[in-house]
Amino acid sequence: MICPKCNNRLATIRYAEVVDGVVTERYLCPDCLARMQQDSAAGFELSSAAPAAGRPSAADVAEDAVRTQRACPGCGVLLSQVLETGKVGCARCYETFASEIDDRLESLHHALHHKGKALRVDDAKSRLMADLQTKRGLLRSVLRAEKYEDAARLRDEIKHLESALYSAGTGRE
Repeated sequence: MICPKCNNRLATIRYAEVVDGVVTERYLCPDCLARMQQDSAAGFELSSAAPAAGRPSAADVAEDAVRTQRACPGCGVLLSQVLETGKVGCARCYETFASEIDDRLESLHHALHHKGKALRVDDAKSRLMADLQTKRGLLRSVLRAEKYEDAARLRDEIKHLESALYSAGTGRE
């Protein structure tokens, strides 16, 4: 839609105009909106709008500033220093700034618990061995639950995996 004021640019801003209790939707380009806001004689005034998505409100900024000035009672290091440097002053900092540290770690690592490292070997032998260990563990749990049909199926799968490992020359005899 073209801006009805200037008839040049694309109208990307929508606002509602209320005159004598009647609501009318209007569309403007950013330049025309800026001119209308500067022209005080026109009586054009925007009401306080909700904060834009993605931009924090003034209250959020003020709260964040106060929060980052919190200090650890053990060593006196500020939260802002911990967040900037990534280093805490003492063990009590972990308790004092727990939620902020957790938020930062989760945003960096996408998890709060270390899952360890795994070898990046992607060959048939390692996949067969991992599958064999999994099946053996399942077999033990199925036998404890006395599900003998499932146990027989798992036993056959384990024998098949063991024979595949043996035929490859990597299995145990």
